[in-house]
Amino acid sequence: MSSSPQPPPQAADQPGAGPPAPAAASLLRFAPPVLAVVAAVMTLLGAFLPLFRIREHLGAGQRYLDTQILITETAWGHTIEVPDQGVTDQAGAPVGVPLLFAVVVLVAAALITFSRPGHRLGRWLIAAGAAFAAGVVSTAGTSGIGWSARSGEIEVTVATGPGLWLLIGGTVLAAAAAVVAYLPWRQPPGWADPALAYADTPTPPSGVAITVLPPEDEQP
Repeated sequence: MSSSPQPPPQAADQPGAGPPAPAAASLLRFAPPVLAVVAAVMTLLGAFLPLFRIREHLGAGQRYLDTQILITETAWGHTIEVPDQGVTDQAGAPVGVPLLFAVVVLVAAALITFSRPGHRLGRWLIAAGAAFAAGVVSTAGTSGIGWSARSGEIEVTVATGPGLWLLIGGTVLAAAAAVVAYLPWRQPPGWADPALAYADTPTPPSGVAITVLPPEDEQP
């Protein structure tokens, strides 16, 4: 009795049938923490930069009352600049507090995901940070809509500041990190080289020995 070697499987040579390439697996592994860190940095910068710049034109058509007021809105309040009267700071809704909380959540998610790739807690924190940042940025964006609604009463020009653009970009990156974190990146178990695994082995890798009987004309 003898065992005939089994032919190597052909599925590994077919495109798309094998495990993911090591480069792609490494990219999927380290992309979520990197994207989360970049999103946290952008959110932190946007929390301290101007969100909107509003120009109010008062007394249009009246020579002695014609005045332009510049209002700079941030995540912490307003700055009002009146010609010949200096600058006045006014506190507003503390949108910066939830933004800083979102930054902390994204940084914690990046650390956990980097040290323990594929861990459920890291993926959950990235998704939570992205959702929380999206809600806060949406709330901050409604302020610009409120200023634009006053254009019927007085002449108002609203310009989006760099802070809001950074917040929007950070939210998009956080959402991308959450999506990538849920993609499978681990290579499925298998033979490193199927040709070597099946070559000259009395017992195939399946663990089942196949008995081959001699032809009938050779039997005694």
